[in-house]
Amino acid sequence: MKSLKMKNHFGLVMLIALFLVFPGHGVLNAADVPTVYDVIKGKADLPTIEDLTAGKVKIGDLIDKNNVDSVKEYLGKGIYESVKRGMILRMAPQLPPDQIGPKFFRDATERNRGKAIIDENGTVYHEKMGTLWPGGLPFPEPKTGLEVAANVKYGCVWDELRNFPNTMIYVDSKGHAYKKVGMDQRYVYCTTRTKLPPLGAIAGYEDIMFKRLIITTFPLELKGLGQYTVRYYDDSKTYDTGFAYLPAFKRTIRVSATIWQDNIAGSDLTSGDGQGLQEPYSSWDFKLLETKYTLLVEPKTPFPLLDKKGNIDKRVQFDVGEKFPRLGWTIWPVHVLEATPRIKHVYGKKILYTNAWPYWPSSVQFALTEMYDRQMKLWKVYPSNKGYYYILDGEPYTSEWGLFIYDLQSDHITQYWYISNLNGQNYVPDDITLKTLLEVGR
Repeated sequence: MKSLKMKNHFGLVMLIALFLVFPGHGVLNAADVPTVYDVIKGKADLPTIEDLTAGKVKIGDLIDKNNVDSVKEYLGKGIYESVKRGMILRMAPQLPPDQIGPKFFRDATERNRGKAIIDENGTVYHEKMGTLWPGGLPFPEPKTGLEVAANVKYGCVWDELRNFPNTMIYVDSKGHAYKKVGMDQRYVYCTTRTKLPPLGAIAGYEDIMFKRLIITTFPLELKGLGQYTVRYYDDSKTYDTGFAYLPAFKRTIRVSATIWQDNIAGSDLTSGDGQGLQEPYSSWDFKLLETKYTLLVEPKTPFPLLDKKGNIDKRVQFDVGEKFPRLGWTIWPVHVLEATPRIKHVYGKKILYTNAWPYWPSSVQFALTEMYDRQMKLWKVYPSNKGYYYILDGEPYTSEWGLFIYDLQSDHITQYWYISNLNGQNYVPDDITLKTLLEVGR
């Protein structure tokens, strides 16, 4: 009897030991976690946060200031500091690459793989200098910071978009939302087109990358404030042209390098902060720091965060009053890029967490941006709030419910909520002009 008890006790000890030695079902051993390079090359599946933490952190877990160190190595510095100040992250699942971006863009990337050439200014051509890039990602496996930046500039998935309804909410250090500003944003790409006809380039606009219009719609005292901009295919040769319209003075002023550094309607967002870095890339130097796994906002939310009118769903939770929206975060492979301005600038540098192929969503590719002041002290953090997911013409589109930009130095935050409609407006270049800016603005 005593021998039987000892055997049973020994068996229980061994069972417990097995549970301690081997992770739970479906969790990879540390030695089996694939490198980020194998994932990018398609040789392995993307690991989950459970795999990377050996089961210590699971899908559905909440990360707050008490346990944030358990995922610190997978967070940008700005997000880590935000969590320390009250932001809460919900661990979420990832989607496979073929559900993140549309097939027509993946096909264009494979069709043109290995055919991209790049000059010293970061301008991409197809097979020979001077031939426009026909679409798709130029460098699926970039080796330099310039190639990473070129992927974002020349690897746009959508051909035109409208971000509307579009509302900025200003939140103070105590978490009180005290101001709202509405905007209407429109783009049309004239080159690198991969979906809407004409594919490639629009005749007569071969020297233009895109045309952009952004106009304030409310409150009344700001209504009409806007900017019309033309971005050129080679912005090192031809800098942006366009105008800003000032309704209070009923006049326009030409776009210059300094206009990109102006705050939008007094928010924490400068005109050049859109999509992480919206200024001409010829004004910046790029350095590839590393390629790694990083926690970024999930590509598909459990429910719509906004209704069709742009109102925030009541199920969306906030932390620290109305300051931090509680979002789902999941593992993405990223290239970490350092961007340093060549011109006198309000920022000393930006750190850009750039989506890595094939995890290339339909919209913003600088998925997380950290801004530093001129003394190189961390100033702001800006994550792209992905999660808006829809099917158009049988193709999956992954876009944003907006963004927020948190000023860590002033403890002030601007939330930017919008519905991004990609390839659904059928804009042509003549739909976005100075005349349009004035008509809408007045």
